[in-house]
Amino acid sequence: MLETSADVVSVGAGLLAVGYVIYEIDRRQRKLHDIWDTLGAHDEERTEYLEGLVASGELVPYTGGALP
Repeated sequence: MLETSADVVSVGAGLLAVGYVIYEIDRRQRKLHDIWDTLGAHDEERTEYLEGLVASGELVPYTGGALP
């Protein structure tokens, strides 16, 4: 499969390039997540649960007035 040292170097360089691309994509995703404060999977589940509580009447949204 890898017969010469040039093949080994080429495969190694290719693996490094792919690794760098994956790292860069992850880094940019984290940066955007920090900037825009997007919701993750767990946050989405919690939000749906809280919206369900509001819809059922167990929880009332705060409207800025005094609490009863």
